[in-house]
Amino acid sequence: MKLLNPGHKIAGLVFVSTAIFAMSTPGIFAQSAGVPIERDEILADDAPLVAKAAILKDSGKLLSSKQVAAALKSPEPARLVLPPPSTGRLEPRVLAERGRKALVRIGWYYHEKRLKQWHVDLADGYAISSDGAVATCHHCVAPEEVKMHEGYLIAADASGNVFPVTAVLVRDKEMDAAIVRVEGGSFTPLPLNDQTAPGDTVYVFSDPMSAVGYFSSGILNRFFWLDGGKSMDAAAIEGARNLRIHVSSDWAPGSSGAAVLDVCGNAVGHVSVIDPLVSDDPLPEEKPGSPGKSSKKKMPPAADHCALIILHEAVSARGVKMLAESMNEALPASPTAK
Repeated sequence: MKLLNPGHKIAGLVFVSTAIFAMSTPGIFAQSAGVPIERDEILADDAPLVAKAAILKDSGKLLSSKQVAAALKSPEPARLVLPPPSTGRLEPRVLAERGRKALVRIGWYYHEKRLKQWHVDLADGYAISSDGAVATCHHCVAPEEVKMHEGYLIAADASGNVFPVTAVLVRDKEMDAAIVRVEGGSFTPLPLNDQTAPGDTVYVFSDPMSAVGYFSSGILNRFFWLDGGKSMDAAAIEGARNLRIHVSSDWAPGSSGAAVLDVCGNAVGHVSVIDPLVSDDPLPEEKPGSPGKSSKKKMPPAADHCALIILHEAVSARGVKMLAESMNEALPASPTAK
């Protein structure tokens, strides 16, 4: 325990008395009643998550990295019932809660060859059906993305419960999208909405740099083709895998796979890439005599070749929707009731 020095006694007394007042006065909370307070971060050696994943591994419920690699080559398609897009506008605090309930952290329980300790490395995903279908980035479930000697694919909810990923239903590496099956969770599925436009307000609930449960807002900036030399038909799967959106909400490594939400709580895409636009030329020196500027000052070398803007690239919901629908089309038709 750190003691206050003499100069801090008054401030310390004020703090203590204020804290006692807050605890003894009804209706004063650090947040609204029922609002969860997130933990500070998810660490690679997070003891509770590691322990829960170990139990699943020991019970034989987890897919190994080799099994996942095989499943990505030969997915097991399943018929999915996607919820229809919502049309009622929701308050941002309701959208934050919806994003939290739909969030499925996806990643690896693993250890490196040179280390004996087991670790977790989690990104994000989001439920898209009531029976455990979860969409995320292809790179979040590809074993080669994590350097590990032995590893198992796991899922977790926002409360820290850990679940097995039991199957890869469909995947598209070029689209950077995959739909997997998670067993045992209780997630709120998000409808997929592919009817959006630049200027629409969007939100993201994710874990940037392990800042757990970070909710941010922005707008949909633009739609663009990832590769102009490939298909540019957004109505076909070949074009949908080449279609991307830029949004201005915040994210960072760890946010990959998180849903981008519209004002009605639909997923309009998911987090995929952070793309800094870097200047190849040094920034210009200040002009002599500029108002409020020193004519002698120059930009420091560290400012050369700096990022002028950071673009946030997301996979579109249209591509994810087409992936899900492609499974339904490939499977035999369900028998009709007599």
